[in-house]
Amino acid sequence: MTLLHKATILIVDDEPKNRSLLGAMLKPEGYLTITAGSGEEALATVAENPPDLILLDVMMPGIDGYHVATQLKANPATRNLPIIMLSALDDRSSKLAGLSAGAEDFLTKPIDRAELWVRVRNLLRLKEYSDFLAEHNQLLKQAVRGQSKEIMERKRAEIQINRLNRLYAILSGINAAVVRIRNRQELFSEACRITVEHGQFRMAWIGSIDSQGELTPLAWSGFNEGYLDQLTSYIRDNGTNALPLVAQALQKKTPVVCNDFNADPKLTHWHSEALQRGYRSMGIFPLIGDDQPAGIFTLYASEQNFFDMEEIKLLTELTANISYALEYIKKEEKLNYLAYHDVLTGLPSRTLLYDRLVQALANSHRHKDKLGVLFIDLDNFKNVNDSLGHHAGDMLLKQVAAMFSACMREGDTVARLGGDEFVVILDSMTSENDAWMVSQKILKFMTEPLTIEGHELLVTCSIGIALYPKDGEDAKTLLQSADGALYLAKSKGRNNAQFCTSEMNAKALERLTLENSLRQAINRQEFLLHYQPRVHMISGEITGMEALIRWQHPTQGLLYPTKFIPVAEESDLIVPLGEWVLRTACKQNKAWQLAGLKPVCIAVNLSARQFKQQDLAEIITRILKETELDPCYLELELTESMVMQHVETAIATLTQIKAIGVKVSIDDFGIGYSSLNYLKHFPISFLKIDQSFVRDITTNRDDAIIAKIIISMAHDLGLRVIAEGVETEEQKSFLHLHCCDEMQGYFFSTPIPAKELEILLKEGRCMSTTKPRLL
Repeated sequence: MTLLHKATILIVDDEPKNRSLLGAMLKPEGYLTITAGSGEEALATVAENPPDLILLDVMMPGIDGYHVATQLKANPATRNLPIIMLSALDDRSSKLAGLSAGAEDFLTKPIDRAELWVRVRNLLRLKEYSDFLAEHNQLLKQAVRGQSKEIMERKRAEIQINRLNRLYAILSGINAAVVRIRNRQELFSEACRITVEHGQFRMAWIGSIDSQGELTPLAWSGFNEGYLDQLTSYIRDNGTNALPLVAQALQKKTPVVCNDFNADPKLTHWHSEALQRGYRSMGIFPLIGDDQPAGIFTLYASEQNFFDMEEIKLLTELTANISYALEYIKKEEKLNYLAYHDVLTGLPSRTLLYDRLVQALANSHRHKDKLGVLFIDLDNFKNVNDSLGHHAGDMLLKQVAAMFSACMREGDTVARLGGDEFVVILDSMTSENDAWMVSQKILKFMTEPLTIEGHELLVTCSIGIALYPKDGEDAKTLLQSADGALYLAKSKGRNNAQFCTSEMNAKALERLTLENSLRQAINRQEFLLHYQPRVHMISGEITGMEALIRWQHPTQGLLYPTKFIPVAEESDLIVPLGEWVLRTACKQNKAWQLAGLKPVCIAVNLSARQFKQQDLAEIITRILKETELDPCYLELELTESMVMQHVETAIATLTQIKAIGVKVSIDDFGIGYSSLNYLKHFPISFLKIDQSFVRDITTNRDDAIIAKIIISMAHDLGLRVIAEGVETEEQKSFLHLHCCDEMQGYFFSTPIPAKELEILLKEGRCMSTTKPRLL
């Protein structure tokens, strides 16, 4: 069997650079590679020149990887072709979808070269065994039919086939377990079970090595009858090195085999126990992680001389597969820890804090217990960073975190939110006074000087206290109440603790009431749009308008966005609300056009939540189709901060929007943190000068300079400039003089209802365009 180093591997990926990279990674192993850039090309290549293995990308235009695998596995001629799926998706459902389509294995991008080599080698080995089995089955059938072979030859062939079937079942089962299982203990148990059930071993067990080099059995399967208990007790009393074969396997990091228990003097102590349980031979295979022994996989057979070279070779490959799975699990555990813990202090992070608070509240509600939340902020922490440096600040935070933890009972949670902010959850309190006592204990601890890099520091803190159920019955409200109490403590001179006040509770209740009303307002259609026209600076004609939302509240009257948009953003209502604005604005603009009015562009503000939606382009396309508005009459306004948070993602989203035919403008330009280097790459049409610069443009030299720079820079980049908040003739004149393209503001019109704007459009109302005078 010589398939491994002469195998042809088909690489299927729509990205040329990915195909080249995979080819380069496989070249050192001696494989021949061919490539296909699509699912269709892959199927044609396989039909013409079948490879020995396929590396198949999942996400491709046209036929994706799942459908390619399904078609190949449905065809008897290609059914046995091994397939490894490649994808950037690392979730369980994606992997199961690949395996359900017929793939034998699954690799997550970016591909690790060593892992790729092992997975490819194992699948090629499986294919080798499968082909060999098919060939020998055919020979056996011929021998039986023709009586051309001796009985002994037939028996030898049958034994070899059974052996190969057994090895094939083990390797195939372990490969599937490695792809499917992401829990160390579950993987060990499954590996032992598969080896015993499919490999015909008498018993198998896996043990781990701790930092002291001591071995602990963790999982087993097969005929044990107390053997492992005796072994564990022996290791505990005498140490791992008292097992010579185990010590040899761990020290040399290579398999060690005993093919006859009776004949090996190193196993004298275990002769009787092993023979009573039918153990005649044994193989010990080290599990390696970071080039160091992490455990052992030990197998017992009921026959002598069971472990020949072929058996050892396969079991070594199998153990390497388990080792790679352990490394992957270790990385996942580390990432999971980092996701839920603060790297600097080791305390729970914001995410874990929230989870624990939700659980604690459920427990308190169930048992009618009280619960306290302490919001802690170090006083003047910035001074430490500024005077001694950030490293000293980090050392201080670590010491403080340890002090806070020491103040708590077992079961209480201390978390770091970030910076110098900490939160404490006091679960199952007997009285409200418990929270006060803990806060005073913390304040007392903080009176002791701390030594940081040779400097003695006296650091105080401020504490806000909120109680369940008095100050809130859910996690979000309770944290907000504690945060409000913290600000109260700061306002009273710092270095003290304050409870949440009734006034603060009233504000929280007002916000909650507003949020509930907001939810109902969407269903009750209480929202409406006002429109502020935009005019050309030279001709004075209306060139477009900006759609601005208003809320016709049943009791409070007409509410402006500043009253309810922050609440909508915090409560996730901003997405459906934003979609309503977009649909309504497009529908209204189309209605004006059908009425025979001059077609103009309508601008709609997008929220940060909307811009992050992966299907934003599809939503925009759907709304344009529903309203039958030509995309060229829609403009979307985004803020600087939105597009600069994740630049590459923003460019991709903006490119999709531009491809639809929709224009994009950057709103409030000048107050964010745009990089000019990135700005030139954004597919945008307009920059809007923020009204904070326009307001004092004729009286503040700095604002005037900034406005002129923005206009000049935008024109150099081929962009048009719109000035917001123009209220006076002097402001208009300045902008006209410095070649600003368009403006909007109270000077021409306030935001007005649709009917009033319709009148302006019908009358063809224009702004006065007197020649600008020098200021």
